[in-house]
Amino acid sequence: MEYIAVSIPIELQKEEIEEILVAELAQINYEGFLSEDSSLKAYIPIQDFNEPHLKLILDTYGMASYTKEYIVNENWNADWEIRFHPIVLETGKGCSIRSTGEGSMVPVWPPVAYKLIIKPQLAFGTGHHPTTFMMLESLLTLDKEGHIKNRRIADLGTGTGVLAILAAKMGAALPIHALDNDRRSIHSCRENARLNGVEENLRIYHTDASFIQAGRYGMILANLHRNILSQEMDTLSRGLEPGTSHLLISGFYTKDVPALIETAQKNGLTLYEQKENETWSLLHFIKTC
Repeated sequence: MEYIAVSIPIELQKEEIEEILVAELAQINYEGFLSEDSSLKAYIPIQDFNEPHLKLILDTYGMASYTKEYIVNENWNADWEIRFHPIVLETGKGCSIRSTGEGSMVPVWPPVAYKLIIKPQLAFGTGHHPTTFMMLESLLTLDKEGHIKNRRIADLGTGTGVLAILAAKMGAALPIHALDNDRRSIHSCRENARLNGVEENLRIYHTDASFIQAGRYGMILANLHRNILSQEMDTLSRGLEPGTSHLLISGFYTKDVPALIETAQKNGLTLYEQKENETWSLLHFIKTC
């Protein structure tokens, strides 16, 4: 199929205008969108292209300039498939995650409350892996139940910072502590916090689990290897504040669940929920004293 690709100049980080244009253009049969550093590229089958209608939409938002090119006998979707796929979670108030920069994909956004931009680089945690996806789902559920707002949160093994950034957007108590022992992850988290406008809401530290002993948290997030979780369970438990507080852990296989539950129970934690996705699991514990 032949397509026309329309490139519309957009100022960097003008997320609102980009979202509006995607929604407007999707209504007139534009089928795909790529977010580039300074423009939005929109694809439409050549037979559906209506230039006067395009101009009318752009004029409405004071955007007169654009360029167009013909994409002949090219399967642009094949190239699309290898890019950072946007993620949409409809749990609770909903969350969407996409990349930024040259050639990143933009979905036709559903009505979600939280929209994140994550540049993956070398750090773990774009939301695609089942463990990160389950952690995001759990945060959205807890947010719906009123357990995130004004709660003091630590994200241990923050990676790209996606969990800490989402917590910041949900209104967690500031500052949120984002912790990682990998300097590349620290750099990635800082950059993503800036992209999402929450850099002032996070304190990002190059450290390990011992850091959380200096404070008490209403919620600790730890998407880590099973061995680390087992070794640090006592530290994680002691890092939770008195009263009802939450520990969410993932990063391990379902076969490791019994051993982790036993270790957690020995450290005063009660299992609240277990999730499974493919061969991976998430455990949600609470501490009530």
